[in-house]
Amino acid sequence: MAAFAPTESAAKAELPLRPSYAPSLIPAVEAFSIVVPEQLDLEQLRSSSDGLSLQQILQAMPDIQHVEYSVPSLNKNDPPVILSVFRSKSSRNTKRAVAYCLHGGAQIACTRFTALNAVMSYFIGIDTVFVAPEYRLSPEHPAPAALQDSYAGLLWVVEHANELGIDPSHIVIQGNSGGAPIACGTAMLCRDNKKIFPLALMLFAPMLDDRDCTTSSKQFAHDGPWCGTINRMAWEMVLGDKRGGSEVSELVAPARATDLEGMPQTFIDSGDSEVFRDEAVAFASQLWKCGVQCELHVWPGAFHGFDILSSYTLLARDAVRAKSAWVQRIFSS
Repeated sequence: MAAFAPTESAAKAELPLRPSYAPSLIPAVEAFSIVVPEQLDLEQLRSSSDGLSLQQILQAMPDIQHVEYSVPSLNKNDPPVILSVFRSKSSRNTKRAVAYCLHGGAQIACTRFTALNAVMSYFIGIDTVFVAPEYRLSPEHPAPAALQDSYAGLLWVVEHANELGIDPSHIVIQGNSGGAPIACGTAMLCRDNKKIFPLALMLFAPMLDDRDCTTSSKQFAHDGPWCGTINRMAWEMVLGDKRGGSEVSELVAPARATDLEGMPQTFIDSGDSEVFRDEAVAFASQLWKCGVQCELHVWPGAFHGFDILSSYTLLARDAVRAKSAWVQRIFSS
């Protein structure tokens, strides 16, 4: 994420009691932390979080080929949705699994290629087609534009299953950080509209609650690679003056959902030293309450994005192994 110049008010801010960062992660915390500005600098955030390029992904994975599709939007007046589809060059399998990947970036930054290589690594050994939609970003395109793009893209994937060589019953919808609410909303639309039945949902450090009301959002309001105050500003770009109000749809802010019955089996993880901890735990609890199987990991002393920003640490490697093990289990059952 972007690094902002320190402000005197933030430096003097008195922090509440909270879990401490794991010692092995402190160098990364110091390197990637942001100190709260008066206003979120969207241009700077976008320029500093472009992430991987397509060429980098293909160079790292020479057996993978890429095809770009332009698919119809849900609303005829909206632009088409761009999908990147990655699949093995050598596989002749016509019933491959699908990882439908919604990138992070707080719904206001990054691209469909951001951190995609990390997601691909969780599916090693499984013949998988990876689909990454380029959903519209806020504030230029406020909610529910991103959700509509995601759902339109997934509908197209299922309708073209034979062409893509996939098994529509083996779709995992995955969302990281700001991609998580879009992934959740997409899964909820699948459930409600009964057109698609995803096998599973994966949410990493999920941004689910626009209300800025959890303990962790207060504990980490001014600290970490992504803090509570910056998160609130991002939600204001997504929702405008509706943020925190009663008009916000649970499809856009899934922490508001009370009926999660019928959702797919879910994997959720978060650090215990980050803003999204409590909404991740609460969403897992609501899934369990509604009879949905969910595996939850809360990593001790971990900050937002630790598994990517400090991938060299034992804690990060443990988190990666947990994700990979879960993927292996759901496809072996």
